[in-house]
Amino acid sequence: MNETRTRGRIKHPFFCLAAGIIAALGMVICLSSPAAARDNKVDLTDAVKKIPKKPKVYTTGVKRLTIKQCAQCHIGVFTLLQKKGARHQLPCEFCHTKYHTFAPGKVEYKDAIPKCQTCHGQPHGDEADVATCKNCHSNAHSPLVIPDITEDQCVRCHQGPPQEIQKSNTKHTTDVSCTDCHTTHGFIPECVDCHSEDGGSPYHMTDVSSKVCLGCHPVHHPLDITYTTDTPSKYCASCHENPSHERVYNELKAANSKHFNDVTCADCHDQHGKIPECFKCHSGHTTDQTAQDCLKCHKNPHQPLNIVFDGTEPKKWCAPCHQEQYDALIASQTKHTALTCSKCHDKHGKIPPCEQCHGVPHGKSMIEKFKNCADCHGSAHNIQGRIRK
Repeated sequence: MNETRTRGRIKHPFFCLAAGIIAALGMVICLSSPAAARDNKVDLTDAVKKIPKKPKVYTTGVKRLTIKQCAQCHIGVFTLLQKKGARHQLPCEFCHTKYHTFAPGKVEYKDAIPKCQTCHGQPHGDEADVATCKNCHSNAHSPLVIPDITEDQCVRCHQGPPQEIQKSNTKHTTDVSCTDCHTTHGFIPECVDCHSEDGGSPYHMTDVSSKVCLGCHPVHHPLDITYTTDTPSKYCASCHENPSHERVYNELKAANSKHFNDVTCADCHDQHGKIPECFKCHSGHTTDQTAQDCLKCHKNPHQPLNIVFDGTEPKKWCAPCHQEQYDALIASQTKHTALTCSKCHDKHGKIPPCEQCHGVPHGKSMIEKFKNCADCHGSAHNIQGRIRK
């Protein structure tokens, strides 16, 4: 009897024939059943039968994600960009050309995010402390928020201010660093944060903005003081390094002359610390006068009408204002002609009594009769001999 060996077992031909017959009968039964005759499909479960119709979205085109759609999932990232993104406020896909690609074990995180160098190259050089962007720019979504930075790193981008500070040699050079004022990157402090009454440091005035301070003091070389001629005089009055400034302002105000009402400090002192000559605005009483000559009478230019004399001033200095009196005095050729004006008029505008020099040369009865010296002797600038009336 022949035997057939299959998968290690021996099968009798009879059994093979029987299996074939049974399989054929099964096929006939299936084909003759009502379900097979209907659609030749397997029955679906109730759950599958509830699937809705195919959504229409599968028949339309789909656009790329918008920034707003990205933000709906990445709210924190979007908020940072919105508030502190600076020039990184770009379409998300500008940097993230491939997104949702991070797969632990398959794609490294460092390979899934964009590289700063793609756009920026190496703007600060390739030295170790600046070659790695995140050492300073810790979050690309707030690129100008730099939490930790040292002064030697500041100079890599901001070379001008450190050079100005070194040249000026002020306390801004010796006592503070960049980060003492700029406590975070991009932060511009108010001058009064340090220079204020509350801080106990020198100051001019309280309740002023940095704009007022910077009108005179360049921030990185603050003692190179410049100003415009319309700078209010009160800004000068409270100068902390020269208490006389306040005294000067008070003197000007008390004198109430044109030097207070019509001009500012800066009109005369067009450079800080400069003492101008009177001839900048005024002409002399005589052509041969010097600026020092002016100060012999107008000893305090902040009170120019408070005129005083020392007794040595030439008469011709008085002549331009008192021409009639001067001409009479010169023409009289009396002992008064040889004197200076200030010998008698030791204060400007003072009319002295004759007795100041001459005492009482006449008797009581004569004085009672003529009352005053001018009744006999005329003007003091043109002394006459004895006159009878």
